[in-house]
Amino acid sequence: MTLIIRLSRWSAWIAGILVLAAGLLIAGDVIARNIWSTSPFYSFEISRYLFGATVAFGLSFALVERAHIRIDPLVKLTRGRLRSLMDVFAILATVPVAGAIAWYAWDLTIQSAELGAISNSPLGLQQWIPQAIWAAGMTWFALIAAGLAVLALVALVRGRDAEVGRIAGLPDFGGEGAEVAHDLDAARGDLQMEAAR
Repeated sequence: MTLIIRLSRWSAWIAGILVLAAGLLIAGDVIARNIWSTSPFYSFEISRYLFGATVAFGLSFALVERAHIRIDPLVKLTRGRLRSLMDVFAILATVPVAGAIAWYAWDLTIQSAELGAISNSPLGLQQWIPQAIWAAGMTWFALIAAGLAVLALVALVRGRDAEVGRIAGLPDFGGEGAEVAHDLDAARGDLQMEAAR
């Protein structure tokens, strides 16, 4: 698990560097446009490619940090084994989706390379170049999802519900998240008292 976390943090750093590069290109174009009335860096086109790669490389980090979108209220109503089963189901469902996106990303990249597709802009960039970067990020996401799924499944089979939660469960955010959890627990208690009457 430590290796997966470390590698995903590196992918997050790559994503951050890409955002910084896009910002610098845009700033350079804005300055050049205001001083020399030209945009030498093609920042509009390049920043779109960089943001696509940023999302692709950031997805694995979001998955490892459990920062992705989940249906939290439903999961928070469950405990123990049922919650572990839901967590494992969720991570297992992520694997074929991520794999399909990665597969079709590489398919698109190969088609663009075979066709010699270029952007319809003054930059005239070969499309397979940014597509390959995006496909690599999506492949990394699929591999991380598969690795986490295997770890979560092994923990589930061994009966380690807490470990399943650390791998694929909801994170404990404290603060507002703790308040929501407290409110849900209070509501559950109220419902149980009503049902007992």
